[in-house]
Amino acid sequence: MKRAILSTLFTLSVIMLLTQAVSPAKAEASGCVIQFTTANSQVKKGDTFTVVCQVTSESSFLDAEFRINFDSDILQFQKGGKKVSASGGVLTVSSTGNETATKKKTFSLQFAAIKNGRAAFSVDGTANVTDQDGEGLSVSSNRLEVTVSKKRADKAPVKATEVPVATPEPVLSKNNRLKTLKTSALAFQPQFSPEITEYAATVDCNTDILYISFETEDGKSRVQPMGNEKLQTGINDMQIVVTAEDGGKNVYRIAVTRETAAQTAEREKGEVKDTNDISFHVTKKNDQIFLSNQYEFEVLDTAQLKNIPAGYVQSNIDLNGVTVPAFTMENDLENNYLILYLKGPSGKATFYQFDRLEKTLQRYTGSMIEKVNKSAGKKSSTTAPTFSNYILLGIIVGLILLVLCMLIAMLKMAMRKKEQKKETDFLDF
Repeated sequence: MKRAILSTLFTLSVIMLLTQAVSPAKAEASGCVIQFTTANSQVKKGDTFTVVCQVTSESSFLDAEFRINFDSDILQFQKGGKKVSASGGVLTVSSTGNETATKKKTFSLQFAAIKNGRAAFSVDGTANVTDQDGEGLSVSSNRLEVTVSKKRADKAPVKATEVPVATPEPVLSKNNRLKTLKTSALAFQPQFSPEITEYAATVDCNTDILYISFETEDGKSRVQPMGNEKLQTGINDMQIVVTAEDGGKNVYRIAVTRETAAQTAEREKGEVKDTNDISFHVTKKNDQIFLSNQYEFEVLDTAQLKNIPAGYVQSNIDLNGVTVPAFTMENDLENNYLILYLKGPSGKATFYQFDRLEKTLQRYTGSMIEKVNKSAGKKSSTTAPTFSNYILLGIIVGLILLVLCMLIAMLKMAMRKKEQKKETDFLDF
């Protein structure tokens, strides 16, 4: 009897192990940040300056590979080390094949300012950062702007004079105000103005860093943001301290509200239901296409994508006379809904769903393609069980039936012994 019970327990353990093999737990990927910084965002034409690109993560990682966009008509790339190569207005950073994991990688990029204007640095497309197991990490990045102005005129030579002239005390600038301020927040109120110093911003529950980009009214002033990292759920006090050349300080305060998970889910649910959440205009700047209203969305090159939405094929659409790359439903090429690959105000590249009739777009959720595939009777390749899973499932069902049969047999044996004992006791009586 004991041997049968032990055999049953062993069989049940085998079933639990096989069940776990069929449905392995998914590990949650860590995240990292790619951040661009420079000692001075105001440079003169002809100057050489350095932009520091730093990849940081809370968990260790091995390899990092990504591309950086910059304005090659304004800046000329000089050098950046063995792991950085340039092609036109794009730098390729390739730190691969590493044997030692780290939490920080730094790349020093040197540029020469060759033309007046405003140049920007940002990650092009999707960055690939992997850990020791080869798993990709989620990556976020900021956008850095550098302004190039006219070169300072050479000072005229000082004429000799017989009478000594006292050198006047230098007049230090008192200007400690920002000229522009942009953030990665979902909402920012009121609209920025240099004389307004109190603001409110909102980020979602998954955001713990508020990225900012700015320009000062005086290039000699210094800017120090504080409290924009490690944001906690609720209200966070962020300060941007602007110090003038003469040492005078001006503080811009931002009350940053980080949503709870429930608040983010409720807001995103409302965004999905709203089919008119983003109306836009189409513009073309320096061979780049932009869709804009109160925010600006950059149309990205789809040729660099490794994965496209399931059930869609590559296509193009004409918007106000501008050809924009898009994805069309494979089962319904004339469907009103298309997918566009855009970079939003947060600097993250993602898919948006475009409505041809309403001329609106919203974040892509995948709900439309599911409806079309069901109506066309097409089976999704991502949900089809594999042959090996069928075998494992059959083994598990067989083992369960075997255990049930053993239990029934054991019960019958116990009942039979009990009846025999009763008969024996009756005869002895």
